[in-house]
Amino acid sequence: MAAFDFKEIAPPNKGEDRDQFELFAREFLTMKGFAVLIDPDRGPDAGRDLVVEETRTGVAGETKVKWLVSCKHNAHSGASVLQSAESDIRDRIETHGCAGFIGFYSAVASSGLATKLRALEKTYPTIVFDREKIEASLLASREGIVLARRFMPVSTSSWERDHPKAAKIFAEEPSLKCKACGKELLGKHPSGIVVSWQTYSEEANLSFKTKHEHVYWCCKGDCDARLEEEFAKPGLIDGWEDISDLAIPIAYIRCVMSTLNELHNREQYSQEAFDATKELLLNLFPMVAREPSANDHERIQSLSAIPAHFGGWGYE
Repeated sequence: MAAFDFKEIAPPNKGEDRDQFELFAREFLTMKGFAVLIDPDRGPDAGRDLVVEETRTGVAGETKVKWLVSCKHNAHSGASVLQSAESDIRDRIETHGCAGFIGFYSAVASSGLATKLRALEKTYPTIVFDREKIEASLLASREGIVLARRFMPVSTSSWERDHPKAAKIFAEEPSLKCKACGKELLGKHPSGIVVSWQTYSEEANLSFKTKHEHVYWCCKGDCDARLEEEFAKPGLIDGWEDISDLAIPIAYIRCVMSTLNELHNREQYSQEAFDATKELLLNLFPMVAREPSANDHERIQSLSAIPAHFGGWGYE
C-alpha cells in the first residue's frame, strides 16, 4: 500500500496551485543534492519545467552536469505517462544546453516511453523518478518526511501515525537490554517481556502487604526460562507484560496508574525492583509520546477481550 497520496498535490491543468507538482519536484531534487538553475514558471517553456545541476567529485576535481527536468503529474487520472507526452526529448535537452534528462512523474512511464528513454541513454543519461522511487526517497530520511508533510499532509500524517518512532527526548536513545543475553529489546519493533516477582500469601491475611522483589526484562523463550530458574523462590510469584504492549500509549498509562495504585495501597518495592521500574518507565516514555496508531487500537481491543487471569485486561 502506498504511503503517500500524490492526488493531494493539485492537478496541473486548473486552479491557482496548478504548478504545485513542479514546485514539489524542485524541492525534491534540491533534497537529493541538485542545484536548481532554472525554476518552474508559467507560460511557454520550450519543453522544460526545471533545469538542475549535479556536481560530481572525482580524482581530477569537480564535474558539473546540467539536467533537463520534465514533470508529469498524472496521479489524478491514474494514467501512465505516454510516449507522446515526452516529444523531442533530444532537441529539448540540446535547446537548453543540458547533458541529461530527468523525468519526474507521479505515475509510471508507459512501456513505449520506457523504450524511448532507454534508446536516449545511448546519447544522453536519463533518470526517471516515478511515484515508487519518489516515495522511497522521501521515506529514507527525516528531511524527506518533512518535505512530504508540506505537499501531502493528510497521507503523511496517517503514515507517521501508523509508523511511530521514539520521540527525541533524552540525549541517549531508549534502551532495554535482555537481562540474560544482553540483546536490545527496544528497536524498530520492540520485543521481549517485563517480568515482576512479588511475594504472596496463601492465607486470608488482611494485614499482608505485597512486596515487589525483582523486576527485569528479557527475551521470550530460553532467556525467560533461564532467569525463572534463577529468581523462582518459595513465597514468590511472577507476572509479565509484553514490552510491545507497554510501548502502546494506552497500555503505558495503564502501567503507570497501576504502579501508583500499588504505592498508594502501601505495597512495598525492594530498592532493586523500584530502580528497575523507574528505568523501565523512563525508557518506554519516548516510545509512547505519540498518538496511538490503528494497530495500537486493534491490540487494545484484543487485550480487552482476554480475561485478566489469562494475561489480558478483560473481566475486571
